[in-house]
Order: sequence, then C-alpha cells, then structure tokens
Amino acid sequence: MTDPDGPWRRHDPPRHPDSSQTSGGDPPPAEAAAQARPNHVPTFPPIPTRAGSADEDGTNRRSSPRIGLITLVAALLGGVVAATATVAALDRREVEPTATVREQPTQAPEIAVVQGRTQVEAVAEAVLPTVVQIDIGGQSAVVPTAAGNGSGVVYRTDGYIITNNHVVESADDMEVVLADGSREQARLIGRDVLSDIAVIKVDREDLTAIRVGDSSQLRVGQLAVAIGSPFGLEGSVTAGVISALNRPISVGQGIRLPNVIQTDAPINPGNSGGALVGADGRLIGINSAILTTGAQANAGVGFAVPVATAVDIADELIDSGSVVYPFLGVEGGNVPSTAAERLGVDQGALVTAVQNNTPAADAGLRVDDVVIEFDGNEITSMDDLIVAVRQGEVGDTVEVVYIRDGDERTVEVTLVERPEL
Repeated sequence: MTDPDGPWRRHDPPRHPDSSQTSGGDPPPAEAAAQARPNHVPTFPPIPTRAGSADEDGTNRRSSPRIGLITLVAALLGGVVAATATVAALDRREVEPTATVREQPTQAPEIAVVQGRTQVEAVAEAVLPTVVQIDIGGQSAVVPTAAGNGSGVVYRTDGYIITNNHVVESADDMEVVLADGSREQARLIGRDVLSDIAVIKVDREDLTAIRVGDSSQLRVGQLAVAIGSPFGLEGSVTAGVISALNRPISVGQGIRLPNVIQTDAPINPGNSGGALVGADGRLIGINSAILTTGAQANAGVGFAVPVATAVDIADELIDSGSVVYPFLGVEGGNVPSTAAERLGVDQGALVTAVQNNTPAADAGLRVDDVVIEFDGNEITSMDDLIVAVRQGEVGDTVEVVYIRDGDERTVEVTLVERPEL
C-alpha cells in the first residue's frame, strides 16, 4: 500500500504500472506469483567500514577493504525492506531546467577527447577532482558504535557537497577526503529523507566543483560513468550505460523513488552519494541504491537520483536547512485487475485509506475511490499521483477527478505542508 505523501504498510518491488498494490496482508492469489520476488529488491547499499584501522601505537594503517556493519536493516535481511515505509517522489524537481545553476569559480574542465584516449578516460580525468570520500563515525540502528564511508560530490567551490541522506543520517562526525588526499572536517547543512539527498560543508573556498548536466535530456543507452569510494577505495571509476529512465523503486528505509535513473555501471557499498556522469563529464545523478539478490554488492542494476532533483533539493537545504513538501493524505496503490470490474475502472490510483484531518479527508475522498486525474494530469497509477501531488505547491487548490462506484466525480482539494516524519 502506498501513499503519495504518507506511510507505506508493505513493500512492493518495482512492477509494471498496471500491476496491483493492495492494502495490507497478503496479495490476492491472482497477483501473488507476480509479487513473489523477495530477494530481488532495490535497497540502499550498506555503508562499508572505513578502510583503515589503528595500530597498537595509535597510528593509522591501510587495511583490506571489507563490508562493514553500518548497514540498513534491509541490507542485513538480504534486501527485504522493512514493513513500515514512507513514500517519496521525484516531483517537479525532475523536470525543472538546470540552467539556473550558477557557474562556479573553479569547475571541472570541459571534456576533450584526444587520440589514443577513451571517452571514459577523459571523463575520469575531468571529474575525479570533484568527487570526495566521506568518512563517518556515529550511532547506527544496527551497531551501537560504527564507522564507515560513503561518497559525495562537490557542488560549490565554497565547500558545499551533495551526498545521500542514508550516508550521513547516523553520523556524529564526518571527515571528507578530497581528491588530493587532504582531509577536512565536515558539518551537516541539511538532509531530506524522502529524496535521499543531503548536503554537508567543509571550510574551504577553493574546491573544484562538478559541472551540472540536464537529466531531462538523457536517453537510454547513453554512457554512464560512476565515480565514488566503493568499499573505501576512493576515486574508483566504473562505466556502463543508462539502462532505463523514470524507474519507480522502493528502497531500504521504506523510501519510494518513482523517477530514478537505472544504470549498469557497477555501484557498490561506498558508492552512495557519489557521481553518475555522462559522456560530457557533467553530473546526471547521485548514486543512491542497488538491486540486491541477497549479497550487498553490484548485481548490474544501480539507481541514481536525477540531477535536477538533487540540485533542487540541495539548493533548498542550503537556503533553509529543510525541504517543504505538499501533502494530500491518502494511502493506496494501483488498481488490481481482479477489482477493476467492481471499481468500474481498470487504471488509476486506488485509495485504500484516508488519513484524518488532511486535505483528502476534508474533500470527502474515501476508501475505494480511484483517482484518475489530479490538477489536469492524467493518473494511471499510484506513482503518477505521487509525482502529481509533489508538482503542486503548499496552498494550491486543485481539482481531483475520481471514480466512485463506477461514476466519475470531481472535487477540489487544497494542499497543505507535509508533517515531519
């Protein structure tokens, strides 16, 4: 059961938009087989332990890379995501142009391919100076005291770095390892659970910032290069292609991301928060999740938050430290084929619960209503409704068209600010 702005009651792996998402309990027998893939579930990669330990004399030494214990609960369960979850959306931020991103005083150079050098080589040379390793220490829900690492991307020359929320959410302290090997203490500027984006800052004014691309212009099959610190191996480069766009997934910690970039560029624990760039060396996404078959490592299916979303969220976090989301107040899923005749419609967002004292409740929406249009946008699935709600603004009054008992009805709702999780 999903909610465009509220809790999930169970996890559903990515499926075709016309598949069902029923409320609570087991799926109907007709859909049970289609859902029986518990070991193939997208999840945030676990945070590997820091690749270094103290000798008896207190000095640091480099140790063999190994997967650490600072993981998500979902990772320890072999990719089975916790039953209680929260839906997120990549909303209007996914389609906004990135031309408003200001040029930085020091940016990665434009890509120039010379004879005898591959495109990936050229991209790596340009982008590596803009990607950092983030060493963290702090408390974890799994391990009382843990240390690990993730990755980050230099967004601004004055020290602002974009990473994943799940990399820094449990950190009590953070140290950034820059491409030149220097280390800087970092502080958290803000983080957003729903988009899995966070911003941290180091006290430097001379960093090399990454060039920002335009995720709305991406095409399946284009080159995709992932750069980060898998297993603590900083500055690692892997390459592949864009495998799919606008992929809806549910990931560890119960976050619903309906419009991510899928890539086969190898992404492993420690890559989280790192850069996914195109052939021109410009940032197209922030690496965030992998498909797991039980082992928490690359299976050839990785996911990145599109750059348009990441940059918009980052700017909001830098400006105010938090992100404001509009709120409707329904839970639901897609229309099951077994219920289409009873509901009088075969596609849309099926309401399975309405939260009290919300815009949806005030407008009179109720269980078994099927939303087919929201603010002029056709709704054929719950993911459509998620995105449509987030394309609005707090205070907007919009028309919702829905089917009830086979009849089409229209109601106005006024969106409010989403309560904090």
